[in-house]
Amino acid sequence: MSAFARALAALVALGVVRAALAGPVLVYRQDGACPHDRPTDAPRITAEQAIARAQALLPRDFCGPDWYVDGCDYDPERAFDSWRVYAHQYKLVGGRKEFAGRDHSYVVLDAVGNCLANIPGT
Repeated sequence: MSAFARALAALVALGVVRAALAGPVLVYRQDGACPHDRPTDAPRITAEQAIARAQALLPRDFCGPDWYVDGCDYDPERAFDSWRVYAHQYKLVGGRKEFAGRDHSYVVLDAVGNCLANIPGT
């Protein structure tokens, strides 16, 4: 085996070992960022209310505006009697929303708006 092949094999093995040791990426915003403060018999929320709730649960500066982010787009999805709201940052470039290289986040809510998960993008 050539020196190049041995070096390449060592690098691949090192990458596999590092990935295995890292394990799954499970990061959740907790404490006040994912409250369960609504009674289960409260009225069910609409898509617009799910977006408003998600906006309130994201970090204060997540959607800017700042030098890197001008705002966020929100995509609510209803599934399994809950809401998953996808928030994606954008930068206005030439009047268009540019999403490349920007962060995203998910807020998962039950049918009445209690937070089930508040997951920053990975």
